Amino acid sequence: MKRNICIFTVVILLGLTQLCLAASTQVDALIEKLVEKNILSRQEAIKLKGEIAADEKLIREEGLKQNLPSWVQNLKLKGDFRLRLQWERKQHAAEERFRGRMRYRLGLEAKLSDSVKIASGLASGGDDPRSTNQTFENSFQHPDIRLDYVYAEFTPPEVKGLRMAGGKHLMKDYLWTTTDLLWDSDINPEGGSLHYDHDIFKGATGYVNSGVWVIDENGATDRTDPFMNFVQGGVKFQNENLGMDANLAGIYYAFHGTKGTDLEHEKNTNTQITGADSGLRYDYDSVGTSAEISLNQPFAFLGVDKIEHAAVFGDYIYNTDSGDGRNEIDDGYGWALGARFGDKKVINWGQWQLKYIYAHLEKDAFPDIFPDSDRFGGSTDMKGHEIIAEFGINKNTSFSVDYYQAKRIRASEQTEHLVQGDVNFKF
Repeated sequence: MKRNICIFTVVILLGLTQLCLAASTQVDALIEKLVEKNILSRQEAIKLKGEIAADEKLIREEGLKQNLPSWVQNLKLKGDFRLRLQWERKQHAAEERFRGRMRYRLGLEAKLSDSVKIASGLASGGDDPRSTNQTFENSFQHPDIRLDYVYAEFTPPEVKGLRMAGGKHLMKDYLWTTTDLLWDSDINPEGGSLHYDHDIFKGATGYVNSGVWVIDENGATDRTDPFMNFVQGGVKFQNENLGMDANLAGIYYAFHGTKGTDLEHEKNTNTQITGADSGLRYDYDSVGTSAEISLNQPFAFLGVDKIEHAAVFGDYIYNTDSGDGRNEIDDGYGWALGARFGDKKVINWGQWQLKYIYAHLEKDAFPDIFPDSDRFGGSTDMKGHEIIAEFGINKNTSFSVDYYQAKRIRASEQTEHLVQGDVNFKF
């Protein structure tokens, strides 16, 4: 019986294929007749065949799509791949280091309804939360692919401008910063966050970001697990007549259970408790601000139209914790200031962008498990320059060079130089 069913199915499929081929052949024959009678030119016939083929393809795809569940129809896939050559050396050091590196990330988004979506991503790298790079090493050993993020996001239709996420989610969607002074761009926090924005008046939108993020689980019943919460409020301004955009925000961070704790992935540049006990001396409650102002065609008044976009931006942070209660922190603030110009985004051939950032982050301004890992290894007690040049070499393909010069503020370590040459592919 099963054999007969299989034969019958094959016969039906072959029959349908023949019908489609026959219909296509008849249409082609009709078009050729119209060419022979000089009703259509050869160029018009080629164009018409192409249009008919495209329509047939669209009908087949739409027919297939309609037979799939709605959440499958709404699946979105995205990703990127980066090849890197990295050189680093400390000033006056006898040895320098060359490394070949790569990064691969793949993301999937499923919209379950008009108000709920699930997003997840995989990435190369190891257990370092500040890096998804894979170094070329270990005799062609197969590298790791790890869970980069997974979260559910809810946008209640009753409250316009509100969205909430829970899980290991993308930080940039729920916390706005202009530089990576405090937060490495590879960090995806774990916990819950919300964002709300509302138009204040024409050209001005107010917004609030907030979250509770779990840092660690200590397994103890007599002390709080390390976690943090924050509230950020800001206003975006836009003036189309002037071609100007601006964003200004203030933030408060509250840390819990970090004082007296040794955290994973520390760089040991924060102040530690002295004596028999170990762990961080402070809780790192802090206040800060971020600001950016940008202009489209900033030099048009000089007749220069090749520079599409220019911006200045900066971040500031201050640790408000009083430590042991006897005095204020000596090294408790940080700031970064930068500028960029060129194209707003580099996604096509010939587009380009230059960026410069100066960063200054004192020893106890912020926990040293979070800052950019490329700037003196992610340490605090650091200051330095960064210059980035990016050029589009194809659609969604670009080449960039990133140069860091950084040194410690109080420690005696030598100045570190780091250069990264990247080819970036996005899909």
